[in-house]
Amino acid sequence: MKDIITKLFNLEPEDIQDIEISSAEYTQFVLITLRVKPQKCPRCGSYTKRIHDYYQRTIAHQIIEGANTVLIFNQRRYQCMLCNKSFSESNPFTGSGARISKYTIMRTMQLLKSPSITFSTVSKLMKVSTTTIVRIFDNHAGINAIPMPECICIDEIYAVKYKQRAYACVLVDMHTCQIFDLLPNRHKNDIACYLSAIPRQEREKVQYVCMDMWDIYRDVCSLYFSEAKICVDSFHVIKLINHAFNLVRIRVMNGYDKNSEEYRLLKRFHWLLTKSSSKINLSGSIDLRRYYAITGGRYIQAIDLIKRLLSIHPELEVAYYHKESYAYFNKTSDSKNAAYRLNQFITELSASGISEFQPVKRSLRKWRKEVVNSFDRHDGKRISNGPVESVNSRLKLIKRNGNGYKDFERFRKRALYSLNNNSSIKL
Repeated sequence: MKDIITKLFNLEPEDIQDIEISSAEYTQFVLITLRVKPQKCPRCGSYTKRIHDYYQRTIAHQIIEGANTVLIFNQRRYQCMLCNKSFSESNPFTGSGARISKYTIMRTMQLLKSPSITFSTVSKLMKVSTTTIVRIFDNHAGINAIPMPECICIDEIYAVKYKQRAYACVLVDMHTCQIFDLLPNRHKNDIACYLSAIPRQEREKVQYVCMDMWDIYRDVCSLYFSEAKICVDSFHVIKLINHAFNLVRIRVMNGYDKNSEEYRLLKRFHWLLTKSSSKINLSGSIDLRRYYAITGGRYIQAIDLIKRLLSIHPELEVAYYHKESYAYFNKTSDSKNAAYRLNQFITELSASGISEFQPVKRSLRKWRKEVVNSFDRHDGKRISNGPVESVNSRLKLIKRNGNGYKDFERFRKRALYSLNNNSSIKL
């Protein structure tokens, strides 16, 4: 048993003078005395083996997860023979004055690397208080800066109520999906102050900046990333168009009585219109269930049901055409023809005159250059905010599992430590 304990504590038999093991109330106590070795005086640098006295140090050393293990280290105090300086002997367990072993710190930080694990969960595993786990994290989480990306994605996430600033601004490297930084808010002045502190030579390395349709991002990035192309993420444009189409569907649906077949069809099978036709098996059969009397049969092909829905109102058919037209444009265009085809689409929106699509038309005109820029490719990948959306989902996981963070700096540190590959443990 002593040999096993010796290996668990990463010691050699010749390092140990005495070891005793006892247990009480589900706690293992290990009393260790190390062999006498010459110790270097911290004042004059000479070596001595003169022992001044002994004292016992209690150290939390969770070598086995779920088992409470306490290391009682019988530590000597040596006295220098030249300068009479008294000092404690060196040991492999912990630093000066610490009551938690280095292994416990290392294991704690390894567990906190997972974004799904919380401080309280680690506290139960390591048999120490949650406050101690938080203090270990604050002191030992090593956050290393990543190089300035050539393609930066900018987005926001609802983080914490930090001085009434609810949304944090997230900067992510598009190619590596690593967080460049996390800012406490998305206010124009604060983002500008942060970017202005970055040397201009570093900022000029950025070639593309991808964002949603937020004017503040565009204004700040065009000023501080003067050499970069500003791009709008295609997902946000498609989301805007789909929202406009859904407003048309709701307006048409509400124009009919709730007991009418038109209302019931648009209410029950709205997903068939809002979903992209490229993701629907148009030749597949749909079970109408209790709605079969409306179309004369229980089963109907998806394409036939779509035609039946669009025949309810001419504006609904035109709106559906706009939605599908932009989806096809977004999928098949490239940087060479995107500008021309986008102008055609805007012209079609103007000609249709559908009121719900007029805000879409104004937004596309306002962000025309940025939408066209999003069709560029960098290292074979189209410019997209997809990586930052992936990061946001993991940031939400950290926030949700921790029941929120009152301290934004701790939330930022946890995000950078858990999600970035270059984070380290400071000992």
